[in-house]
Amino acid sequence: MATVAEIVAETLVKYETENFFCFMGGDHELWYALHDAGIRIINCRSEPGAVYMADGYARISGKPGFVYGQRGPGVANVAGAMADPLWAGSPLISLTSSIGMPSRDRYEYQELDGLKMHTAVAGWNKTVSVPERAAAMVRAAIRVATGPAPAPVHLEIPAEMFGADAGSETAYREENLGKVTSRRIPPPLGAMQAVIDELRRANRPLIVAGKGIVISEAWDELTRFAEALSVPVVTSLGGKGAISEDHDLAVGTIGRNSRKVGNDTVREADLILAIGTRLGGLATHRWTLPFDKKPLIQIDTNHEILGHNFRAILTILADAKLALESGLAAIESGKLYRERTQWAKQVSSNVAVWQKHANSMAEEKLKDGIHPAEVMAGLREIMGPNDLIGADTGAIGSWVGSLFSVKAGKTMVRANGSLGWVVPGVMGAALARPNHRAVAVSGDGGILYHIGELETALRCNVPVVVVVLNNSCLASEYHTEKRLKGGRVVSEVLDFNDTDFAAIAKAIGAHGARVNDSKDLKQAVRDALASKMPALVDVVVSKEAVAPSAGQDLTRKV
Repeated sequence: MATVAEIVAETLVKYETENFFCFMGGDHELWYALHDAGIRIINCRSEPGAVYMADGYARISGKPGFVYGQRGPGVANVAGAMADPLWAGSPLISLTSSIGMPSRDRYEYQELDGLKMHTAVAGWNKTVSVPERAAAMVRAAIRVATGPAPAPVHLEIPAEMFGADAGSETAYREENLGKVTSRRIPPPLGAMQAVIDELRRANRPLIVAGKGIVISEAWDELTRFAEALSVPVVTSLGGKGAISEDHDLAVGTIGRNSRKVGNDTVREADLILAIGTRLGGLATHRWTLPFDKKPLIQIDTNHEILGHNFRAILTILADAKLALESGLAAIESGKLYRERTQWAKQVSSNVAVWQKHANSMAEEKLKDGIHPAEVMAGLREIMGPNDLIGADTGAIGSWVGSLFSVKAGKTMVRANGSLGWVVPGVMGAALARPNHRAVAVSGDGGILYHIGELETALRCNVPVVVVVLNNSCLASEYHTEKRLKGGRVVSEVLDFNDTDFAAIAKAIGAHGARVNDSKDLKQAVRDALASKMPALVDVVVSKEAVAPSAGQDLTRKV
C-alpha cells in the first residue's frame, strides 16, 4: 500500500509534473516521495519566491505550478504571495500542510488556520479529510486550477497524514485534463457571424486583446481574424503577445502603463471587440477610456466578466481560440475578407509617428544616468524574437510594456501588481522554456525582494539574466509626488542608497556587471547572455526620465 505522500507524488507524475517549488520545512515524507517519483524539487530561498517561480512556470507551460508551504508561517507566506497568481489567472496549486489533528486547538507551536488565510486568494480551498481521498483531491485541485477560467487553488494536507496509508486508491490521470487548454468552451452556433456583421458595419472597429488570448494560445487565430477584416488590435499589458507588435495592425498597449497612441485609438474607435480582457482599472486607465460611449462586444471564458464593467451589445461565453476559429470559418464561407481600410491605414500611420518619437527617447542623454528607453532599445536589439522578457510592476511595466516590442506568443511575463515578482517569476518561466533565453527587468525598488533567488538559479542551473534599472529611488512614486504637489516630494519614502547590485550577484556566485555609461550597455548585456549562467546587469539610469503612460505625448518634452 502507498502512503498519502506517495500517492500524491504518483498522481503528479501521471499529470507530467516536472517541478515542485518550495521552501522546505518539515513534512519529510513528501520530499522522499517526490524525489523517488523523479519530480524535480526546486528549493527556493523563501515561500514567496517559490510561489512566484511556480506562477511563472504555470503561466508559460499552461500546466499546474505546485508550491508548498509548511504549516504555520510557511502557509502564511505562501498565501500572502498568491495575489499575483490570482490576478494573472494562473493555474497555481498551493499544496500545504497543517497542524496535525491531535494537536489542533491546543496552542501548538506555529498553529495557524491555513484555510482562512487562503480564502481571498484561492478560488477552491479544501482539506484532505481522510487518507483514502488524497489522490482524488489532488485531481480535483488540478481540474479546477486548469479549468476554462484558470485560477489558483489550495489543498491542505494535515501533517501526520503524509505517512498514512492511502488505502486502495490508485493514481491515474483524468482523460484530456491537466492543462489550461485541455477544456475549451465553444461559441454558440452563429454567434461569431453576428460579431463579424457588427465589425463590418462599423467605420472604425477595434479589437482589444487581453491575456485570455495568450492563455488560450490564440495569437495566430487573432492575427488572421484581424487581417481578414482589417481591424486594428490594441492589447492590455497582460495581452502583450496576442499579436506581433511589428504587425501593421498592431497598435500596442492601452490603459495606465501604455502607449498614448493605443489609448487615442480606443477613443477614436466606433466599435470595440474585447477578447479575453476584464477591462479592469489598469487596462482602462481607471475606467476613463470611453468604453461606455461606444458599442462593445465581449468574448471571454469567464461569465462574470461579460458586461461587468461596461454595458455590452453582445457577449459570448467562449474560449478565444475556438471563437476566432469559428469566426475565420464564417469569413471564409461568406468570402468576407476586406482589403486594408482607410481607418486601418490611418491607425498604422499614427503608430509609426508614435514609434518615431519613442525611438528618439533612446537617444536622449540625461545628466543623472542612462535613459531607460535606451536600455529597452538595447535589449530589443540584442534579444532574439523568441526570447522571453519579464517586467516587474510600476514604472518597469511601463518601460517594457510600451517600448519593448514582442512577437506573438508567450514572449512576455509580468508582475500583475506584486513588486519583486519578476526575478523568481522569470526563473519559473525559464524552466518551462529551457531552450529559450529569458531576461527579467527589475528596478532597484524591487530587486532586493528576491535577489537571493539567484542562488537558487545557480544551484538549479536556470540561466536567467536580470537587468536592473537602478536610479536609487521608487521612480514611479517619485514622479507621482512631483505631479501632486507641484514638485514637492517626501524623499524619505522614495529614495534609497546607491547599491551595487552587480557586486551582490557576484558575491552569490552569479555573473555580475555594473553599467554607468551607455557605451558599455550592449556589451554588458551580451556578456551576461553569453555567460550561460545566472547573471545580473546593474544599469545606473536617470531618476528624472518619465516612463510612457496613458496621457504622455511623446511628441513633446515632458
